[in-house]
Amino acid sequence: MWATPGPLSGCPDTCHSPDPPSSARMLLPLLLLPWAWGALAASPHLPPASLTLRVLKTTVFNNASSTDMQGMALLGDLETHSMDCSTCEIRFLQPWAHQGLTPKQWQDLELLIHRYLSDFFHLVNKVVKDQGEGYPFVTQVSFSCKLHPNGTLISFCDAAVNGEDFISFNVDTGKWVSRHRDKLGSYVQDLVNRDKSISTLFPFLHRTMCVYGIDTFAQYGRESLERQERPVAVVFARAPPPAGTPVPVLLVCRVTGFYPRPIRVAWLQDGEEVGPGGRLNSSGILPNADLTYQLRSSLAVGPGSGHSYACRVQHSSLGGRSLLIPWEQSRPWGPGLAVGITLGVVAVATVAVVLWRSRRRGYQDIRPGESRP
Repeated sequence: MWATPGPLSGCPDTCHSPDPPSSARMLLPLLLLPWAWGALAASPHLPPASLTLRVLKTTVFNNASSTDMQGMALLGDLETHSMDCSTCEIRFLQPWAHQGLTPKQWQDLELLIHRYLSDFFHLVNKVVKDQGEGYPFVTQVSFSCKLHPNGTLISFCDAAVNGEDFISFNVDTGKWVSRHRDKLGSYVQDLVNRDKSISTLFPFLHRTMCVYGIDTFAQYGRESLERQERPVAVVFARAPPPAGTPVPVLLVCRVTGFYPRPIRVAWLQDGEEVGPGGRLNSSGILPNADLTYQLRSSLAVGPGSGHSYACRVQHSSLGGRSLLIPWEQSRPWGPGLAVGITLGVVAVATVAVVLWRSRRRGYQDIRPGESRP
């Protein structure tokens, strides 16, 4: 599960230092970043709804000398920044992502990240050496904070190994807690709690990114975060069974192209909303390639039930209104409808016969040698 980490492949020297910095060296740049501490005094401007800022880091330890790392930051569901081993530089993925900090402040933050990575790799190296674990393996670190409209801040920090939760930071106690009660879990828990640089990093990120960063980016990215894309919906029956087959008909409501993500889709039977149950099924909200979302909701209905059905869509882009899409084939063919269709077919056939006879008679009235007008 574990491996001896090597230097970041393809990274400049600043990404990995051969000598691990001490706790004092790690804390010094944190204390000397005036933009971070000065921002704490500012009164945050609250966004109109709850907003989440997430920083994700994935590291692949291939072997003792090959390590690949990728990181990204997301504000809400928008990817704003990224970093990988090809450059080890912060990339700005939104037009406004560089605003809020000066170039010097971004450079200081980049240096801080590099020093954290150096500490992280040395810590993993110590675990591998002491516990004798092997490679390859993958580590994932997630830091997130959520800002509510009333100013309440909630932050989380979790780490996983090979996709399995391994350790998390307890905000109330200020300690790391292992998810595994075995020897390795206890060892890592004690190790990171004794490491002052890592234990101090999370509270620092909470103060800077949650108190200041999330609000700053929310202000500059407000237009992107608050954009509204109206949903487009269609209702159809999937593979309807043959007539007379006592198999339920599966009605599908496909909704796509909407943004932001929250949406409500419901089925109406004779104007009344269908409650939860085995008849309903949903794909969940899925992303589209154009940064919008899609959803499919299905309803199983009995054949020949005689009810009317419609799909109702509620979304913020609709301005308080709803989309109501009826299923046009919702009523089965009863005796009256069958008689009406039969009479219609007979009428069309009668007209066709009359026209054919008239044309035939016209041709017969033309005498030899005469031309038809």
